[in-house]
Amino acid sequence: MKIVNDTGIDAGKLNEFVKEHDTSNLLVLIKHTRKSSKIPYGGVCYYRDNRIRISINPKNRYPIKIRVGSPFDKNSWNYYPMKSANDLINFVFLHEFSHYLDYRNGIPVRCKQTKADKFALRKMGFIQ
Repeated sequence: MKIVNDTGIDAGKLNEFVKEHDTSNLLVLIKHTRKSSKIPYGGVCYYRDNRIRISINPKNRYPIKIRVGSPFDKNSWNYYPMKSANDLINFVFLHEFSHYLDYRNGIPVRCKQTKADKFALRKMGFIQ
């Protein structure tokens, strides 16, 4: 896996999280959001290009709470604190990596946001 990090934020754990998977063709780009952006973070998986892009807003104040649960059922929502920019990068990367694994394994990739969130939280040790 090749990591191109333009933020200056330590992203050293990414390889550790996915060491049991073949990531030899994967490119991970870590950037800051645009200066005018109001979103705290974003991530995109480009399946056919074997590329994951992560965007982190440099204006973020930590901790940032990540909402996990069905968008259709507010009673199922849980919130998990990302204590630092590093934690947020890890979370977004693992979320997108879950989508990448699904695509690579032939699993339909639509509407799997909660599954990807739980994959990330499990890898980070928030849930079992």
